[in-house]
Amino acid sequence: MIIDSTLPIFTAATPSTAQVDSIAGGALGRGMDALMAEDYDKAIREFKRTIALSPSSDNAFTAYDYLATTQVKSLQPGEAEKTYKQAIKVFPSADGFHLNLGHLLFSQSRTDEAVQQYAAAVKLNPTESQNRYALGQGYLTLKRYDDAAAQFKEVIRLQPKDSGGYYALGQTYREAGKLDAAQEQLDKALALKNDFPYAHYERGLLYAEQQQITKAQDELAILSEAAPELVNDLRNKISEKSAPRFLNAYSTSLNLASAPGTKLSSLDSSLTTPGGEGDFTIKFIFDKEMDPASVQNAANWTISRSTSYQTGGLYNWGLEAPSTEVNIPIRPASVTYDSTILTAKVTVKIAQNSSGDGTIDLSHLVFKFSGTDSYGNVMDASADKYNAISTVV
Repeated sequence: MIIDSTLPIFTAATPSTAQVDSIAGGALGRGMDALMAEDYDKAIREFKRTIALSPSSDNAFTAYDYLATTQVKSLQPGEAEKTYKQAIKVFPSADGFHLNLGHLLFSQSRTDEAVQQYAAAVKLNPTESQNRYALGQGYLTLKRYDDAAAQFKEVIRLQPKDSGGYYALGQTYREAGKLDAAQEQLDKALALKNDFPYAHYERGLLYAEQQQITKAQDELAILSEAAPELVNDLRNKISEKSAPRFLNAYSTSLNLASAPGTKLSSLDSSLTTPGGEGDFTIKFIFDKEMDPASVQNAANWTISRSTSYQTGGLYNWGLEAPSTEVNIPIRPASVTYDSTILTAKVTVKIAQNSSGDGTIDLSHLVFKFSGTDSYGNVMDASADKYNAISTVV
């Protein structure tokens, strides 16, 4: 019998599975160290080495995930996608690779593809709440509100003490226009975790939708400290939904505080002669951006004599106006709007009577605007009028 003298040597030189796994584990460790040091090229080499040495081992399973993560960090999302897809082929029962591939696709606004991966993750592991939460968010982005709600209800069933499911269900209901149901879920989320900025943000959006502006601003105040990155979005929503208001008004050509019995001749030289006319301007300051066409439409403005104590008292203090009293036209002569300073310039025409002894009570004139802001919101009824005595009313 001929003995192959090379056999013992060959056998001794062939590493065992355990040895290969050990070498692969070393490569994995070096890759993780390189990733921590942000040496992405080295990390990628070591993770690929781990997979090549032991392609179906636990080390390879971990390496696939780290490799894709590193590729994303090194701005190679296409390579990361290939890595996840290869990992899915090697580990077809691993829901986590579908989940992470879904996240990658979602970040690229490839929502339909992401939903497919999230659905695959749920099918493989339906009791993992993260899978269902991700699928719900995918459906929500696609405005498939019923499907999203079904997933978030399952999240709540699986994790009833976690606030995330209630938050997401509230978010879904708000976007679907079910505001009362949204309120209920968001309140539950914050009862479980009051320091949950996104739930406060979502509730702020809800209050804004309901035009409960004071409550929305309370949520905004919370976010200003807890999550300043969310402040601008909520502030913009509050501005979008809030009713516009007068902040103030002033005139440099007319003393609006002039008392009953004021002689027109004292207002301007143009009114010293019978039948004389003068144009006077009043500037009205709004608290938000207005619709220019609406502001400049004179039909949206009315000028009247006060008939209510809420507007600073009755015209002429309720006494019968003298025969010399003149009327100002109910509509302004013209209106212009400066969006840079949120100010309307209203021009009114005052005419002297035929005998030249006209009088007026400017302090009890009421100016009202009935137009809209740039979002189409009508004026706040508590601040759509101006009177010189009571100011904004």
